[in-house]
Amino acid sequence: MSNPTPTPATVELWIRSFAPASAGPTQERALERLEALESSEPIESVEVGVWGKEVEQTTHAARIPQLQRIETRLEAFEQWAADTGRQLEPFFRNTHVESTITGTSHDVWRLPTVALAEFDEDDELVHVAPCRTDDRTVDVFDRFDALVAETEQALTTDGDRRRDEVMTDRPSGGATGYRQRRVEPFSPSSD
Repeated sequence: MSNPTPTPATVELWIRSFAPASAGPTQERALERLEALESSEPIESVEVGVWGKEVEQTTHAARIPQLQRIETRLEAFEQWAADTGRQLEPFFRNTHVESTITGTSHDVWRLPTVALAEFDEDDELVHVAPCRTDDRTVDVFDRFDALVAETEQALTTDGDRRRDEVMTDRPSGGATGYRQRRVEPFSPSSD
């Protein structure tokens, strides 16, 4: 399956907070690559989100903005994968955890050390990495390479185009419908 991915307007990098030192170079490299994309045409914005090794699927997320933002993204990622025929496992995994001591159980999402989400100009999710297609794995750095190639192509093809000095604000708030793969951009000021 080789559906071309449109060049995104917004790129979100998700990194694991407090990851072990062995993950540090991967996160650093991803942050450097993201920084290089920041001034690229036609990408309008780049953002960084932080998550942990796993996040519990809970009703408490509605009261905790960061958890709500992560759950919104993960649900959108799952819908994107279902719509495009991609697989997010083993990188993103839904797991049921039971405690033999307390007798309680809950569902968690196990999360990758780094992930990349791409959105078009209408805030529609157009790609998630890491993911699997039928025959190969697409990791975050594969997507960075593709994005750099696409932005270089856009500059070559449309070299006379000037970027406006004024950026418009994107709406902040909750998600608009997971089924439509439309999600609001990450807004660090909403905490």
